[in-house]
Amino acid sequence: MDAGPTTGFQLVPSTTTATLRDVAVVSPTEAYAVGFRGTVLRWNGTQWSAAGSPTSEDLYSVTLAEGGGWAVGAGGTFLSLKDGTWSVYGSSPTAALLTGVSAVSARSAMAVGKEGEQRQALVWDGSEWTKFATGAPHPYTTVSDVFMLADGTAFAAQDSMIMRWKDTDWEQLTTPTTTSLQGVWASSANDVFAVGSSGVLMRWTSTSGRVMEQRAPFPFLHGVWGSSPSDVWAVGSGGVIMHWDGDGWTQVASPTTQELFGVSGTGPDDVWIVGAGGTLLHGP
Repeated sequence: MDAGPTTGFQLVPSTTTATLRDVAVVSPTEAYAVGFRGTVLRWNGTQWSAAGSPTSEDLYSVTLAEGGGWAVGAGGTFLSLKDGTWSVYGSSPTAALLTGVSAVSARSAMAVGKEGEQRQALVWDGSEWTKFATGAPHPYTTVSDVFMLADGTAFAAQDSMIMRWKDTDWEQLTTPTTTSLQGVWASSANDVFAVGSSGVLMRWTSTSGRVMEQRAPFPFLHGVWGSSPSDVWAVGSGGVIMHWDGDGWTQVASPTTQELFGVSGTGPDDVWIVGAGGTLLHGP
């Protein structure tokens, strides 16, 4: 008897053992994952394969838009995707450890990171990256992730704060936590999700304020992505996968105990998750 379709997240064969830090998906037949040692993988709808990386620097974030994309990482590394080929962007304006990048078009993108004690935001206008120093220099502060919307609004996870990009600097949104935030995703300029250490799952809206949930035994959550305000995924330590359905968060069965870092997809039924040891999950 036919057992029917398999449901839930499944492990997908990987061509690397390197830690994968992020994934970006534009269609069921095109996605990229990036990670340590310059790893870049491409999904063609059937399998993952090496995408021909031009760097050996650790990569932390990837974004796709209008047939192209960006990947960023250590030492101010910018990789540009054009016509299916990744190349090192000409002359990086920074030596920062870049931990987040988000693009909405070929002419609009933002990256974040930190060089020494100075946090940085870098803005792409279609021809060059411009560097902005943000906030006062501080040795212990971090900026972990960024998410950009089509209208130019951007949100960042910075220390225990959700930050909103305004003109050439960040403004702080009030948050009810003192723990470190690691990932951020927004469905609109008025609806933002952030996740982080101690199992923090947070939602900020312009109408209802801040809603936070902390989960025992407090997994460290690294990444968050959604297809809508009622379909949001968060991933983290021990292979934990959390899902928001518009009413609350629930833990979803995971086929791995590896640390999970990045999540992206095309919709509720097409979600990719990446993590340590070259882990690739697809579901749900």
